[in-house]
Amino acid sequence: MSDSETNPTNNEIEEPDLTMTLDMNILQHLGLKMYTSLPAVISEYVANAWDAGATEVDISVPTEESMSEDYEITVSDNGIGMSYDEVEDKFLVVGRNRRDDENRDVVEIRGMERPVMGRKGIGKLAGFGVAGKVVITTYKDGQYVEFELDYDQMKEEGNEENPADTSTYDPEVTDWGTDGEKDNGTDVTLTDLDRERQPTLRYIKERLARRFSVLDEDFVVRVNEERVEPTDRGIKRKCNYIREYSESIEDTQGNEYEVKGWIGTMEDPVSDDEQKGVAVMARGKLVQEPTFLGVTSSSSGQFDLEYVVGEIHADFIDKADLDLISTDRSSLAWGKEPATQLREWIRDEIVDVADEGGDKRREEQAREAKETESYDERITGLPDDKQQEIDEFIGKASEHRDFNSGEKDEFIEKVAESAQQELFTDFLTDMKEVEVSNTDAVFDLFDRWEVIDALELMQVARGRLETISKFRDLIESDARDDQQVHRFISENPWVLEPRWDYVDDEPEYREEVSHQFPSENVHDNPNDRLKVLCLGYGENLNVVEILRPNDTIERRHLENLEMYVDHLRNYVVEQDDIYRSVSGYVIGGEISDAAERKARRLERDDIYGRTYERMQQIAENTFDQFLDVFKEKAEKTGDERLMNRVESLEEEAAAD
Repeated sequence: MSDSETNPTNNEIEEPDLTMTLDMNILQHLGLKMYTSLPAVISEYVANAWDAGATEVDISVPTEESMSEDYEITVSDNGIGMSYDEVEDKFLVVGRNRRDDENRDVVEIRGMERPVMGRKGIGKLAGFGVAGKVVITTYKDGQYVEFELDYDQMKEEGNEENPADTSTYDPEVTDWGTDGEKDNGTDVTLTDLDRERQPTLRYIKERLARRFSVLDEDFVVRVNEERVEPTDRGIKRKCNYIREYSESIEDTQGNEYEVKGWIGTMEDPVSDDEQKGVAVMARGKLVQEPTFLGVTSSSSGQFDLEYVVGEIHADFIDKADLDLISTDRSSLAWGKEPATQLREWIRDEIVDVADEGGDKRREEQAREAKETESYDERITGLPDDKQQEIDEFIGKASEHRDFNSGEKDEFIEKVAESAQQELFTDFLTDMKEVEVSNTDAVFDLFDRWEVIDALELMQVARGRLETISKFRDLIESDARDDQQVHRFISENPWVLEPRWDYVDDEPEYREEVSHQFPSENVHDNPNDRLKVLCLGYGENLNVVEILRPNDTIERRHLENLEMYVDHLRNYVVEQDDIYRSVSGYVIGGEISDAAERKARRLERDDIYGRTYERMQQIAENTFDQFLDVFKEKAEKTGDERLMNRVESLEEEAAAD
């Protein structure tokens, strides 16, 4: 934009005098720390456009330019815009609650009624989560003003020693006049971006589609001229089982609250990009990132949670008198009513849907198994009731297997061999006939079921043996691909902790650590850090910093890890999230003597140093434990074929 010397209209209209009152606490904690995800930042400005009555929002995110100083992201809308006075009296008032100020939570603009999305008056600071400067150009009734918010200047004028003290900041007015490019609307430009990698168009569209349920002909959002459609969420159509909701829940006082939405299971395990878990929406906007709310594989089937996704709409969550939404609108205060009741309702539904979706997948697995040559030749001739029992077992035990129609299958062949034994095919029938008070009969029945249990253990043992081999290859390749390491540990968390059969990937917490502790600030060599992960297991959040296999874990790495853990322990309390504890792990090639002594002390505080060699030992020990249990079951049953398979597994392990 031109300045007053090149814009003659500036000589006709007095330059606007703009002032913002702020304190550093708000700027640092609500501007920087609460918005570290680019889609979350953009969403705040899209929400502002909605509240301004916009029908079109255009977002420009360059995907081919390098991340240079000139790189910028813009969000433009055709809302009603702001006058000079409105900029001063409303937009620049940090913490202004529009609903309280105007005594309404529904806005009527241009003949439309819309529930107000904005609430706490701090979304305008969202840009500072990813950018150093935010340029606002707003147009209303032919007049316009352009001004720049500069984070560094705000810090200079603020009181960092006493951040609670208020100060004033005068944004630089860079242009104003009456001959603007449009009559009404607002443009937001983010510059001086703190990012190392370019965002992708698909990522931005998917995240925006998942954050807003109001996308239609009356509210069109485009990214690089490509319209964001509800279908860009891309998850519901991939589900093979869906449960729809339109019902009410009650709090302890008997008050009822309406809940709508759906939870389902996908045909394949949910990828990292798609985000496992159930999201919560209010007033058409995301208020809780996808989560399992503490549900673990022990609550549902071992693998069933890997398939669960959903979207629940609970508009009551956004009522001003309840104050249940965190500042960054990505999580809820689950400890308060009626969020507590909503949490328990969602948890119960996640378990039910996971179980029912798992049953459906197992039925489909049994159907596919029936199309194999092995099933047709070895099992089809058995009585119908026996086939049904075998089908149930096949569906349960082969959930991650692929069957090829018309071909022999090793797994089905093994099931067919075991099916010839009475204890396999008669197990379920016997279970119905046993008196639970007859202890000897019950234990005898359990002993007979050891054959089936041993077969399942054999499949797990084989899988973990293959995992060990892949892990060794990963180490020998020097683990240069951070995404490969991320995926491997997320999919096989037991190599870090044997008890972890399943973890939640927590990208928001990962970005919080990366933003607060950039590699260049905490490492002498920024390339030391290969990846930072945040993984949730039940109510425990785990931060994992991964160094390269040829890097040694030093005391400073453990001291860095202490900082990450301490920060997250405070942060999860602020978020009022499901997590009640935070642990830390740093992974490297070796650990120095000094670091090892410190690591032993830190273990009392759930902070650990792990070498790649130690992780491989954990993996091998876990396999050995599975093999020992398998061997014990084989010896207990006296089944010669099981003993032969034990020997086969031992030979495979030795050869590997």
